[in-house]
Amino acid sequence: MPPLLAVIGDVHAHHPRLSRVLDRVRDADVDGILMVGDLACAGLGARTAASIRRYRARVKAVLAEVRALDRPLCYVPGNHDLQALRYPGNVDGSVAELAGLRVTGLGGTNPPQRGFPYEWTEAQLRARPHLEADILISHCPPHDTPLDFARGAQRHVGSVAVRERAAEHVGVLVCGHIHESPGLVQINDCLCVNPGGLGEPYGAARVGFVRGLDEVWLEDLEDGTVTKLLRAPAAEQG
Repeated sequence: MPPLLAVIGDVHAHHPRLSRVLDRVRDADVDGILMVGDLACAGLGARTAASIRRYRARVKAVLAEVRALDRPLCYVPGNHDLQALRYPGNVDGSVAELAGLRVTGLGGTNPPQRGFPYEWTEAQLRARPHLEADILISHCPPHDTPLDFARGAQRHVGSVAVRERAAEHVGVLVCGHIHESPGLVQINDCLCVNPGGLGEPYGAARVGFVRGLDEVWLEDLEDGTVTKLLRAPAAEQG
């Protein structure tokens, strides 16, 4: 049986929804857990030593709650996170093995830059090494997909560079950042999933699952809906 992985969206230290999600993950008896970033919020602009301590305490609390399930974990920092999160499991710019699959990550987010702790330009992301892996965790979703439509802006706000990577990737990409756009899509040979945000705005108790490299699905724990996507031959795409 292919390994089963859970995908947890932007937590933003929202423990009530995280607890509901982890109850479902526990019941599913997964082989590993993927987290797409924004574990907590380090704040905008200038950060004081006291605010960083508070932020790190919140991140540690989130990771401790997830690790209590005693399953291997891989994550990336999001734009609300500090780039240098040296707690075990951070695969931003590196590769780790999880349940027999290779996992790599791209933390942070794309323009426009607003003063969040971890932001980059599209050119900066394109310059980062392409590391060989089965699963890519990207905090930012690929551009012009069901995963990146910002309701307030009424437009697609994901990364063109991430979409380019997805188009070249053979495997699975999991992402977050745009809380209100949980969804599934296949780009060439890459299955993509955004589980949606747990924290505000637009937060809800939802969780994603990845079965091997050929099946992904979303479960909305609030209305009970389940949405699945099975890999189709790349020739059938777009």
